[in-house]
Amino acid sequence: MTSTILAQKLLSVKLSSGEFEKNKWLLLNNMEELNRAKSSLKRVIEKQEENKTCRICLKSGYRRIFGGKDFDTVNSIKNILFIHVCENDGKPQYICRACEVTLLNAEQLKQTAEITQWRLQQEYEMTSSLPMDTDLKRSKHGGYFIERGSKVIREWACGKCRQTFDSQEQFTEHENLLTCHSITTCFVCEICGLALKSITRLKRHRLIHTGELLYPCSHCPYRARTKYALLVHERAHTGVRPIACPHCPAKFLNSSNLASHKRRHMPPAYHCHLCDKKFRFKETLHNHLATKHSTAKPHICSSCGKAFSTRKMICRHERRVHNRPKLRSGILPTYLRQQNPT
Repeated sequence: MTSTILAQKLLSVKLSSGEFEKNKWLLLNNMEELNRAKSSLKRVIEKQEENKTCRICLKSGYRRIFGGKDFDTVNSIKNILFIHVCENDGKPQYICRACEVTLLNAEQLKQTAEITQWRLQQEYEMTSSLPMDTDLKRSKHGGYFIERGSKVIREWACGKCRQTFDSQEQFTEHENLLTCHSITTCFVCEICGLALKSITRLKRHRLIHTGELLYPCSHCPYRARTKYALLVHERAHTGVRPIACPHCPAKFLNSSNLASHKRRHMPPAYHCHLCDKKFRFKETLHNHLATKHSTAKPHICSSCGKAFSTRKMICRHERRVHNRPKLRSGILPTYLRQQNPT
């Protein structure tokens, strides 16, 4: 009812001829401006097509979005940027190199993230389904593969004593021994409080505090604390290397060097939690963290004041710059400190 009354009122309004012509001219003027705007926009679109304008950043493109063989640009734009691109839709149909590289990296990052999430989910499901009994976990130890000569064999290693076995039965039998279990009994040094596992180690440790060097070398001024230390030292003069590696022809002066060498035949045991690098020694991991993932430089040269990230770097600096003699561990041996107490 209201709309009918309003229509009747509008029809009752009488316009003069001047007002009618004015309204007619305004309408025609608006139509002309609209046509000019459409023509201008059409020329802009045609110019973009001629100049190969990039669909994403409106800069100069170098190839068409459709028809790429190496990289599906259309799906990447749709999946990553959530932009639906259609062929011949009146919008730019090209892409520039910078946007294409960014899309390619984003697509690879998305795929890597999806694979990582899938692996984490699989690992979580596997670990959550395993029983918590530690004895059952030890019995399922799968060992690892190493190269011995021209063959690839499987070995099992004890995580406590580092002893290796050729069969899983021997490895399981060794784990059940009481000697391989964690020993709660310890022997404490009454001077420094260091806890040791045997009385023999405690007696050998006490020689550090007494400073006794009872075993002199017959070839040089070196003096050792124990008879075994002297025996190992004399091998440097004779050239004898009686400790052989069971996996390769390498030979060594002592069992400590052999234990370090054996890790080269085993998978890396230490992993960096900030990157994908793996290491066989804990010291190498600490040096990597200090140099690559930290800006701290706690080691300061006493001669020039230059700071370094690790003790290994400052020792190398002192040898090369300040002509310091090359010493084991960067410390003057005990027998030389006793000869020159000043």
